[in-house]
Amino acid sequence: MKKKIGFGVLLLASALSIYFVVASDSETEQPRSPASIPENYESLKAHEKQDILWDEVRATAYKELPEYKKFGVMQLLSMSRQEIAKKENLYSDFAPKGWKKYLHRRGAIAKVKIVPREGQKFTGIFQGADHAFLRLSLTYKVTGSRPVAPGLALKVLRDGVYSANISALVSLNGQDKDHNFFQHPMSNIVPKGNGLGQSLVHKIFRKVSKYPEELVASDMAAINSQGEKIKDVVAPRQLFFIPSTGLTFAHDAHDVRDDFVSIPEGTTVYQIHVAPEKYQSFDYEKYSSEDVAAFVKESTHVADIVTTSEFIASGFGDDGMFFRHQLRP
Repeated sequence: MKKKIGFGVLLLASALSIYFVVASDSETEQPRSPASIPENYESLKAHEKQDILWDEVRATAYKELPEYKKFGVMQLLSMSRQEIAKKENLYSDFAPKGWKKYLHRRGAIAKVKIVPREGQKFTGIFQGADHAFLRLSLTYKVTGSRPVAPGLALKVLRDGVYSANISALVSLNGQDKDHNFFQHPMSNIVPKGNGLGQSLVHKIFRKVSKYPEELVASDMAAINSQGEKIKDVVAPRQLFFIPSTGLTFAHDAHDVRDDFVSIPEGTTVYQIHVAPEKYQSFDYEKYSSEDVAAFVKESTHVADIVTTSEFIASGFGDDGMFFRHQLRP
């Protein structure tokens, strides 16, 4: 029986791999415009953009939290047909028309600010930013076979130019059934997953990047919150988002969005740490779960993420706000 099941899984994986290649070749190249955007939005000051986006978040706040949707083979197939490259090539804060989020579909979002540590060397928004958003979410619905898989997305608004964005995960394998969202640090670089689902998602994102487990933070360092381009950019490669020691919630099964909305304004949610310079040229193709703890231990605290509002679970926060992925070339 085990041999038959194993063969069936391999057969499914092979069929899906072929499908991904065909779908990739047949994807439309027609650009899609973002959803409705206020006139001259990008030229506005960061605080004006934040007000516009936050009004949308509050206007679509859920009266009752919507259920998590399942993520399975059909959702993987749909992801393969979507223009994954749009995640990197669209610089808008508004999701494009027809865009559907398959991963991290449900979460909560808050206004935050970036508070730099004195003496840190990294440029751009790492020197501080007063107007940003932090969205917290689970990658997919937790089931018997799918673990709790926390993720975050950070959007830093800048005067007169597009926003800086970065996303992070605990890992592709999640944290088993531990529902304490703040149990582990997250990072913009994670080891490759070892499950069938992670391997298939890896194949999808390989369509646009050879390194789908690594997001790049250079754009965050290249332009500051005033919209000024930095002449001598100093950018980190790997970030760690280390939860505040004061944030801890129940480990047993519950809706983590209830935890998010209980976090008060003025809370330091995460410390931003940077991996040591000696790892700037590290071959992350060889990065393993065993490396993570060592890298975190050696990392340097460069800034804090502090809430400037409550967290809200909302339709616009889930489906309307767009977070760009800067993929490694």
